[in-house]
Amino acid sequence: MSDTGMNIRNLSIKCGSCNTYQTLSGFARRDEFNVYTYECENDRCDPAVTRTLVEVHRELDEFAQRDVNWRGGGVHGAWGDGESPE
Repeated sequence: MSDTGMNIRNLSIKCGSCNTYQTLSGFARRDEFNVYTYECENDRCDPAVTRTLVEVHRELDEFAQRDVNWRGGGVHGAWGDGESPE
């Protein structure tokens, strides 16, 4: 992995409506991208309105490649292929 990768653990996502930090609530694949879903953890915001989607190109997604629990990470810290656990 090059120095141009991205790790979603290094991001903070704030809601534009309530100005609180959102929590990672979902993961999916779309074409060549990994899609992370963030939502507010409060009763004020409607997730259908304030939900945030962050799309990261699979080749640049360090988090999915390194963390075996995120479908595509490498086992024991090895680099995965971004597709399935090794």
